[in-house]
Amino acid sequence: MVNRIEAFKGSKHFLVNHVAEGVFAAISVPGTGSVGNAAIINLGDSTLVVDTFTTIQAAEDLQAAAKYLTGNSVSYVINTHWHSDHTTGNQVFTPKAQLISTLTTREIMATYGKNRVSEQMSNPQPIYQAIDELEKKIQQETDEKVKKEMQWGNASDREYMKMLPNLLYTLPTITFDQQLSIHGSDRSVQLITYGGGHTESDAFVYLPEEKIAVMGDLVLSKHHPVMIHANPQEWLNILERVELLDIEKIIPGHGEVCSMKELREVKGYINDILALVAKTVQSKKSIDDILVPNAYEDWGFTTYFKMNLKKIHDLLTISVE
Repeated sequence: MVNRIEAFKGSKHFLVNHVAEGVFAAISVPGTGSVGNAAIINLGDSTLVVDTFTTIQAAEDLQAAAKYLTGNSVSYVINTHWHSDHTTGNQVFTPKAQLISTLTTREIMATYGKNRVSEQMSNPQPIYQAIDELEKKIQQETDEKVKKEMQWGNASDREYMKMLPNLLYTLPTITFDQQLSIHGSDRSVQLITYGGGHTESDAFVYLPEEKIAVMGDLVLSKHHPVMIHANPQEWLNILERVELLDIEKIIPGHGEVCSMKELREVKGYINDILALVAKTVQSKKSIDDILVPNAYEDWGFTTYFKMNLKKIHDLLTISVE
């Protein structure tokens, strides 16, 4: 099977990582139409894909990889949460595959997600304007690491806008509330949600026999967790429950295949951000003065650090009021 991966020409959007027999991580290549990671799981008589990238083209490559690596067409697609880098490629897999998510995720996609895409299609100019404005900021940026990440972000946005006219925003067709099992001829997987932490509702895929979890954005490997739609305390609670499961390998929403070590690093990050902002608020100082802690200086998604601070600051300010 490893030889088969080596023979697979891959995609400009992702690199295939062999995690276990019949389990593959599609790790996003920065600056392309993937943005987030995906996973391919061979169930024996059927194939399951976890998340579908940001663009149709990246999803088409994922579909081709799944067919090549497992010998089967994709029968099931799981959306771990509603964010576009995990759902926009859904249309590629229908009508042959069943699309699955939590009920809450589908509801958000059917309302906010669908409306947002409709607005982007009818009036794309604000996005093009944002791309142009970011291009100017990139030219002025002196931090090479931040500059590179901004370039990747703008390149991904351009890929999205090229695809947008052909997008058919596609919703999950099956939903669940707590847990759903899928049984193939060779293996079974568990779809689990403990509620919402990274978003209003987050699910993950657990392979108990292989001790593998595909965590979506509940776990990022060496990347700043994205907290724009987060409930930080619930996120911590969810990760503590995940720690009780028998897991050795994690396919994260962003970054390389990792382990429980990276899950604990995400917990540490959330706790550190909460403490930093709380201390700043108590001392009546500005969160603008908070620098990225040394432990996270080398992590990806640097530009999200300030957004995370603002999110926590807003939450703390609301709770005080």
